[in-house]
Amino acid sequence: MKLETDRLMLYMLGQELIDAAEKEGKHAFVVRSHACDGEWCGQDFYDAIPLFRETLCRNKGTRGFDSWIMVCKENLEIVGGIGFLGEPDAEGVVEIGFATKESYQQDYCIEAARKLIGWACGHDEVKRIISRCVPDDTASGIVLENLGFRVDRMDQEFMYWSYPG
Repeated sequence: MKLETDRLMLYMLGQELIDAAEKEGKHAFVVRSHACDGEWCGQDFYDAIPLFRETLCRNKGTRGFDSWIMVCKENLEIVGGIGFLGEPDAEGVVEIGFATKESYQQDYCIEAARKLIGWACGHDEVKRIISRCVPDDTASGIVLENLGFRVDRMDQEFMYWSYPG
């Protein structure tokens, strides 16, 4: 599945690409016509591969409530990843998260998140979208505020946000 914005293409991170990234590293993206310089697709991404795989197995494939990559249309460069931490729960809540190249964080991340939030809100089972970030992550906080999220609460570890859907 693919979603598009004015400047981005969002691709679901399916089993084939997860397996290829695990075996081939950045080369897996390059052979699929995407540039990947390592700023986004760093160690954190590779450390999360088992979680991506587990989510796909648990959900018996994907309906889109998992990981996506953000690709800049202009140069086909991967500028980040975005997605949900699984299917909507029994109350219809999904959690969105994102990781982008620092130089693109607020610009492309807002654009990608708006598209993905709109996609999620088009599913009847989605009643609420939440997110969280560490308190000193001001860039993520700015992105979430620009998207219309509001802080619900805060503890030592995280700020918890909700989208007024």
